[in-house]
Amino acid sequence: MIILVSDMWNVMLDELPKTWNGYPVNMDFRIGMQISMIFSDDTISEREKIEKCYDLLFDGIAPDIYEFQELIEWYMNGWYTDGVSKKKETAKVFDYDVDQWRIYSAFMTQYHIDLNTAEMHFWVFMGLLINLEECAFTRVKDIRVKKIKPKMSKEEKTALTEAKEMYALDQKEHISAEEQQKRDEAVEALMRMRGK
Repeated sequence: MIILVSDMWNVMLDELPKTWNGYPVNMDFRIGMQISMIFSDDTISEREKIEKCYDLLFDGIAPDIYEFQELIEWYMNGWYTDGVSKKKETAKVFDYDVDQWRIYSAFMTQYHIDLNTAEMHFWVFMGLLINLEECAFTRVKDIRVKKIKPKMSKEEKTALTEAKEMYALDQKEHISAEEQQKRDEAVEALMRMRGK
């Protein structure tokens, strides 16, 4: 969910911030991407997430940890200027790892920006990302959010279902029955060796 921050910035009028409450903050777009990835990683505890974010954001002196929620809301959403939807939080529609080439090629094609070498403020990156014209990245995002409607033909439903499976962000590992049997036998053999 996007939360608006009280201090509104205008990219055309204001110098974009590099400090928060007097503390220098690393505003490189790669840091923002990494923070997003940390927060979507279910294998990391909340404490580890906070520690990792602090390590990325600050070099030395950092604000009190009790200010973390306010800091992250500012960092991740300070660029956002549209209204906030009253709808519940929606499913994740893109992933910086899975969609890396789609994002990279869109920036190269539309903005002539090489994201491998570019230096860019995170808020500039996000503003450009959400305003991409139609491209592979936007088409895949659209597939992920598109609903299968009853009025669709059987062929349309099948095609959309297959596309959704192909571009799903929570890909399940597809293994054959034979491979699964080999894995199960290996686990059983290990358990026997351990005497269980």
